[in-house]
Amino acid sequence: MIGIIGAGNMGMAIASRIKGKVFLSDKNRRISDNVTVAKRSDIIILAVKPQDMGEVLREIRPYVKEKLIISIAAGVATSSIEKALGKARVIRVMPNMPAMVGKGISAVTRGRFAKPKDLKIAFGIFSKVGEVAEIKENMMDAVTAVSGSGPAYYFLFTHLLAKAGEASGLEKGLAMKLAKAAFIGAAETACRKDLSMEEFVKKVASKGGTTEAALKAFEQGKLGAIIKKAVKAAAHRSLRLHSDIVRV
Repeated sequence: MIGIIGAGNMGMAIASRIKGKVFLSDKNRRISDNVTVAKRSDIIILAVKPQDMGEVLREIRPYVKEKLIISIAAGVATSSIEKALGKARVIRVMPNMPAMVGKGISAVTRGRFAKPKDLKIAFGIFSKVGEVAEIKENMMDAVTAVSGSGPAYYFLFTHLLAKAGEASGLEKGLAMKLAKAAFIGAAETACRKDLSMEEFVKKVASKGGTTEAALKAFEQGKLGAIIKKAVKAAAHRSLRLHSDIVRV
């Protein structure tokens, strides 16, 4: 039996795609409490905010011996959960927002006491909401910055592109429709064609053309450096979440 503590967007996305009965608890909803979920479940998915993790772990500790713990909280190391729960079998996962529509990607790593079969179980659960990749835990902050936060970068760039279209005279609804379609179509093309991103750029940007002019503006504005700085900031914040917020 699978229990999910935290019925936010990600917790609900996972619950909706798991076949069979799932126990859910959430401090903001009138559903089962954390202790009940911990007692009744063999696998417990911790889908709570990092700042709530310490309290949740203290609450469920007496009821999780020999159970598999899967955490999707950003910045919370497996070692901290293991220490708080007493050498627990812990799998750490960083999913992302597209899991809500089955198009996510989840990075998975196992803690010191987790077994290979535990990793297999985690892969089975998160493959239901998209792709899954195993990584080393010391790469989790970088993964968080790229794929965990990545959808927000897409949403922001889509918004900005549409606004730029409006500034060029396009009607608001049409500008957004064009921006969304351009990115969705480009992503689908990238998935279907075996080319590097640089090669795709060259296919769109003919010499002396409109796309080349736009790319030169990006280069002059140091877009690459800005993105690198943003990802570095997100990764640093992921690292700091553990030391600043979580007290388990």
